[in-house]
Amino acid sequence: MEKVFGNIINGKEETEGERIPVKSPIDGKLIGYIVDSDREMVGRAVDSSMKTFNRMWAGTDITMRQKLIGRLADIVQERSEEYANLESINTGKTIRQSTFMDIPLAISHIRYFAETDEFRYERQIDHPEYPGTRGVVQNVPMGVVASIAPWNVPFLMAVWKTIPPLLAGNAVVLKPSHFTPLTAIELVKDMKKAGFPDGTVNLVNGTGRKAGNYLIENNNIAMISFTGSTNTGINIMKQVATGLKKVTLELGGKSPNIVFSDADMDHAVKGVIFGIFLNSGQLCESASRLIIEEKALNGFMEKMKTYLDNLKAGDPMDYETDISAITTMEQKEKIEKLISKTVDSGGKIFYSRDISESVPENGTYFPPTLISGLKPGSEISDEEIFGPVLTIYSFKTEEEAVKLANSTRYGLAAGVWTSDMERARRISARIEAGTVWINEYHLLSAAAPRGGFKMSGLGRELGLEGILEYTQTRHIFYGNNESGMSDVAYGILVR
Repeated sequence: MEKVFGNIINGKEETEGERIPVKSPIDGKLIGYIVDSDREMVGRAVDSSMKTFNRMWAGTDITMRQKLIGRLADIVQERSEEYANLESINTGKTIRQSTFMDIPLAISHIRYFAETDEFRYERQIDHPEYPGTRGVVQNVPMGVVASIAPWNVPFLMAVWKTIPPLLAGNAVVLKPSHFTPLTAIELVKDMKKAGFPDGTVNLVNGTGRKAGNYLIENNNIAMISFTGSTNTGINIMKQVATGLKKVTLELGGKSPNIVFSDADMDHAVKGVIFGIFLNSGQLCESASRLIIEEKALNGFMEKMKTYLDNLKAGDPMDYETDISAITTMEQKEKIEKLISKTVDSGGKIFYSRDISESVPENGTYFPPTLISGLKPGSEISDEEIFGPVLTIYSFKTEEEAVKLANSTRYGLAAGVWTSDMERARRISARIEAGTVWINEYHLLSAAAPRGGFKMSGLGRELGLEGILEYTQTRHIFYGNNESGMSDVAYGILVR
């Protein structure tokens, strides 16, 4: 019997409607189908969230919200193995990554928002111009948030797109990617088990062109939180301009790893490999550019080749496998075209290897690849690849390293590898990026705001800043005319 993963609207799963097949990139086999949501389905989901928000959720206190979020963390923890299996089958990432990184990290992030005491609903202020008066500044919820998530890390993204807005008092309509919806669906089901009122979070499946656009166009949506490509983010900004809806966008990246010759080379090599080849490079902040001091280049590359030769290709559901699949065929084809164009224009493939005999038949795979001989300005140097491809550049001076690092239109993340902490401070202060790691990469903290500079996006996720994004500010002025200042002001007009 064919499995249908339905929409979740007002606490009930709905499986009727047109369908989209969901296949595993591991071997191309059919997992099941999702509903291809039409405008009516999306409209009902938004209406349900709006009713729940107005009826009761906006009036709940932070203590109650955090209690429910904590319960959710416990439920997901109990099902963590099931979540990891679903995540890997659906995305093609290795079961080792899902089991030991993606799912535990997401659970820890749920717990952070269940326990943080940084977010304050309101604060008291004084009005220096008006002695004897006082003010209250409130961070109030936006209303109904449309959260549109990408396909690369679906469970972690579902957590980021639902838990902070819920903590801030919003209701949410979540649209996961139509390629990788499985763990997001389970998360919303587990929210009901945790005690979240029906309609607090609704989920609609479907493509961005249909379901995504229906969400963005809906007049009851107060805010859109989107993670995905820069071009799509620009189109969303255009769509919402006339309605002045609030938007947060985490978009593309072309992140650099800058390695100086005084770095701990073995640690740096491991960090650079982790920075680009984790999840086969399918992460927004993947460090797809290696910018290395010239005198360290040869030795560094030899170390890299040794480690890359040892990366095991195979079935991602085998705990010994290191190389994840490419999650969509469309993305694999994009990577192949970029590599072909690069070679035709003079780029040199410094490292690659044939993994076709080691991976499951009919899956979508691409080998770890290093490319040299490029200069800023070429397409593969400047545009996001979103795959396991690292481009290599050398430098002689700090100034040259910074210029290379900042040479693209993106500014999501960067890494700096050096034993000189004063140098690290200088360089990181000049890098145009929302996150800069020093002697590490890809280590995410729920307490730290995350987002991009330049064309990598607007707004922040995670941390206090990420919660505040889902609020709007209200000032309440308490006056009593003790100082007589009101009489002075009013006397300008009323005598």
